[in-house]
Amino acid sequence: MIKKITFLFFTLFFLLNSNSLYALGTSSYLISHIAFNSYDFENVFDQFDIKKNELNLHDYQIKLIALINLNKLTFANDIALKILEKDPDNQEALIVNFVYLLSKNETSKINIYLNNNRKNINELIDFIFLKNNELKSSGEISNSFIEIVKASFTNFPSSNEINYNLLIFYLSMSTILNSENNEAWFLTGQLYQMIEEYEKVEFFYKKISSHSSYFIDAQRNIAFNYGKLFAFEKAEKKIKDLIQISKNHPDLLKILADFYRSNRYFKLAAKQYSELIQNKELNLWNLLYLRGICYERLNQWDLAEKDFLSSLELKPDSPNVLNYLAYGWIEKDENIDLSLNMLEEAYEANPNSYYILDSLAWAHYKKNNLELAAELMEKVIDMAPGEAISLDHLGDIYFSLNRKREAVFFWNQAKDLAEPEDNINEDIIEKLENYYEG
Repeated sequence: MIKKITFLFFTLFFLLNSNSLYALGTSSYLISHIAFNSYDFENVFDQFDIKKNELNLHDYQIKLIALINLNKLTFANDIALKILEKDPDNQEALIVNFVYLLSKNETSKINIYLNNNRKNINELIDFIFLKNNELKSSGEISNSFIEIVKASFTNFPSSNEINYNLLIFYLSMSTILNSENNEAWFLTGQLYQMIEEYEKVEFFYKKISSHSSYFIDAQRNIAFNYGKLFAFEKAEKKIKDLIQISKNHPDLLKILADFYRSNRYFKLAAKQYSELIQNKELNLWNLLYLRGICYERLNQWDLAEKDFLSSLELKPDSPNVLNYLAYGWIEKDENIDLSLNMLEEAYEANPNSYYILDSLAWAHYKKNNLELAAELMEKVIDMAPGEAISLDHLGDIYFSLNRKREAVFFWNQAKDLAEPEDNINEDIIEKLENYYEG
């Protein structure tokens, strides 16, 4: 089994990175390919006429996956058979055909194929359908598809390496075999959230049983998805209704607080965190840290500072708390040396955090270590090229280094990219006016 799973990972790597399987090639169905890459499977289905036989293998492959992702198994099987005529070992087509036969209780045909091809069975097919050389039950096969999806995120953590169409295909296969597989529905909803197809998310989460361990998380995600669609009142009501029907889940109160904070209702969020802090069962240091963020955004630094210090007493090595407190001090030109030490500790603990690196660079700027500050902030821009505050910071550093044209360039970049909550535009405009007047 270990060997099979290991091979599976390599197979997945090939599939997720293969240019042959999903290449645009010279297909005349450009719209369909664009729709496929945009997860618009209905449009893919509309563009390809099932009765036409002149489709090439690439087109058939795309249409096959789109049909499965639309839960059109019968149509997909017709396409699978056409693919298998040209490519008898095509694994997606085999998967679709086997699942179709399972749905029709025609397992004998699957067994005949597997027995006739025992020596040359694709390892992925083996993993999905066989256990001890015997055909798995439909429920077991459904779970095998889930394991493939989980393996992809374990072994390919970078989103650039993941073919979401293919993962949705596997999860669709899972739910076709077992419409009550709550984990598959949940993972499908998560995938659509990850690719920012927010309008489609709720459909999958609503498939999850209220008795499932995934129910609460699914309902929470529905609420946060409403927030992504700017339906804030609808999201708030969803969370509050969930709290009423699930009173044994104190974490739901934190979900509401997090929702308020993520949507910049900082006063409401602070009030909610204050209530949660009274609950000894919850993570106190994190609640204090989150409430501190709200106070800081409300320009109540004295309260924010108090919460950050209390949080650090409970968890002195938290890089996020160290960063937030230190940056707050730096902005007020207080405790610069202490802040620098804290940020070095935070960065050592989390070197992939661009915002911690930004704070560290800014601390060096305040200490007049300008060359080092510029070097570090340039790394920040490489990590997060669209971060307005960091662009503004780099402009300030360059200006102090007498690299004024570069400073103006980055200030303008920052001004164009800044969000209202960044509160930097007025300051940037003033700096630009002073430059041009001077």
